[in-house]
Amino acid sequence: MPASTALPRSVAVVGLGAMGAPMARVLLDAGFDVAVVPHRRREAAEALADKGAKIVDSVAAAARDADVVIALVPDLPQLLELAEGPSGLVQGSHEGLTLLNMSTVSPDGVTALAERLAGAGIRIVDAPISGGPVRAADGTLTIMVGGTDSDIDHVSGLLDALGRNIFRTGPLGTSQVAKLCNNILTATIMVANSEALTLGAKAGLDPAQLREIVLASSGGSTVLDTWVPRNLLRDVYEPGFALRLMYKDAGLARDLARQSGVPMPLANLAHELYGFCMQGPGADQDYSFVSTLFQDAADVTVATGRPRSQPE
Repeated sequence: MPASTALPRSVAVVGLGAMGAPMARVLLDAGFDVAVVPHRRREAAEALADKGAKIVDSVAAAARDADVVIALVPDLPQLLELAEGPSGLVQGSHEGLTLLNMSTVSPDGVTALAERLAGAGIRIVDAPISGGPVRAADGTLTIMVGGTDSDIDHVSGLLDALGRNIFRTGPLGTSQVAKLCNNILTATIMVANSEALTLGAKAGLDPAQLREIVLASSGGSTVLDTWVPRNLLRDVYEPGFALRLMYKDAGLARDLARQSGVPMPLANLAHELYGFCMQGPGADQDYSFVSTLFQDAADVTVATGRPRSQPE
């Protein structure tokens, strides 16, 4: 289906979590007509309605009046339900409708979905994101975009409003490969930071100073720059990016590596460590909660340098 020459102005956002809610707010501020579909909690939708969004009770109803439906859901099953469920995208299909998938799912899953949606006259652009809630809120996300050039051009105004670094990776599915490579690096780097900072704290160094030293040396990273002071140095693990989602993404990267014949021992170990955290209360904590495995084993709290077995 050829893309419409008119750029979309009417957008529906499905998935109002830590990323979806601030992104919807950015689109409202940019002048788009935004509809939102509540899911688990209505509070986020009502807060956006106060800013001018329209609340719609189903994806199908939202799709009927939208040029583009943006999906920000946890995994492939939720994306399939959004697209093909009894109140999903297909039920609200119309000429020119585009699904902009900004969720992280398997590359094969999104390409198979695109083939089926094409039969219903729905285009799909695949655009997973990186940057966390802070960059979602100020419209500076990194966006990896897969699809045809004409379909991507059609949603370029939305992408420009939401992101600062936009990379066209090629056909559908390639953007998911890029996102999984990024996230397995992030997952593994968090584990490495956890080891190093726990060692420093146990050996008597000030972890905050150690962080500054490493940032000025060869071991610096975005994880050390942003996540460590917000979480490890405060011993607070409220999610910016939930551990269960990092565990899912690391698993997707592991599966892709097996399919591709690529050995990934470090990634496999990181996935296993996040899996340990999934067994307890850590699943819904920030992914930096994985650091508590090391802190507990060493009996030291990175934030304070004191024994973990003797809380204040």
